[in-house]
Amino acid sequence: MKIICKQQDLSRGLSTVSHAVSSRSTLPILANILLTTDHGRLKLSATNLEIGINCWIDAEVQEEGSTTVPAKTISDLVSSLRPSQVELSVADESHTMSIKGQGSNATIKGMDPSEFPLIPSAEGSETPIALDAHQLKEMIEYVAFAAADDDTRPVLTGVHVETTNEKLTFAAADAFRLAVMSAPMPGGDLLADTILIPARTLTELARILPNEGSVQMIVTPNRSQVLFHTDNVDLVSRLIEGTFPNFRGIIPKEHTTRAVVETKEFSAAVKTVTPFARDSSNIARVKVNSGSEDGNETGTLTIEATAEDIGSNVSTINAAVDGPEQEIIFNVKYLSDVLGVVGTPEVALEITSAARPGVVKPVGPADYTYIIMPMSTNR
Repeated sequence: MKIICKQQDLSRGLSTVSHAVSSRSTLPILANILLTTDHGRLKLSATNLEIGINCWIDAEVQEEGSTTVPAKTISDLVSSLRPSQVELSVADESHTMSIKGQGSNATIKGMDPSEFPLIPSAEGSETPIALDAHQLKEMIEYVAFAAADDDTRPVLTGVHVETTNEKLTFAAADAFRLAVMSAPMPGGDLLADTILIPARTLTELARILPNEGSVQMIVTPNRSQVLFHTDNVDLVSRLIEGTFPNFRGIIPKEHTTRAVVETKEFSAAVKTVTPFARDSSNIARVKVNSGSEDGNETGTLTIEATAEDIGSNVSTINAAVDGPEQEIIFNVKYLSDVLGVVGTPEVALEITSAARPGVVKPVGPADYTYIIMPMSTNR
């Protein structure tokens, strides 16, 4: 094997696939990256058996071949090289790679590539679903953070993905919140389908996807894996078995009070009370006042947190309020999380009562709903 490529391209490719390198596996080969020539390009591959990533970079292939080398060693080496041409070569019957860059000549001992697990490719798969890369990244950002972190209920660690002819819907939930986002599908004769993708997979996908262009989503015939394919990157992941809860039954159909506030102001107010809420089970009291009773034309939203041993903080912002005064208790982290992803200038908070779930929605065209269960008022 002998190829020549740009240091910048190789470093970017190694960084992309490194997201799938296993750090705690008992299989030493999983700590390596597979490098192989493929139709005039260099293909880099890594897997932790949960997800696998293939990345192709432009290269001048002088001799075909393949090898695997430790991911951290080659990534650290290549990132430290000067921006110039890099020559990679492996002698026949050898697994030691020679890496020559400007002012550097290194060798890295590798392992037999035949031991590396096979990562499926898009070739020969079923008809793909075409998605917009920017839209997909946005949906992942808005939804994946709401999935559960622990594996007590595996279905809640995933994102429920639903496709129809008209739209694509993502939903994620733990026991205390739910995030749902829908977007129009680009068209095509699609059968209605649902799959459950690990939230960690989608978070990694969002990191490596281009900001524009098309992404193909393909479910393997045995429905055990999903593959996301672009011109230069493939990501393959296992799917979660099980049935996601009926999330549509959780979404409130109506509300009593609606407050529209500036997203940045609401986020800043939440941040100022967070240090106090942290020492009090993350409790934050949210009060919505229309302002009509006290003669003040401007409504307000007040968020308050108290820690007995530290102190308290109250932050008040202007709000356009429709409905009577309300008070509800939320976990401040769940408010902070959603305000950190909503990109619209304004956001709406809808409340029915202190004992019913609250709803956060961006004010604008985005079809997004975020539901937070209230905390007990007895605390």
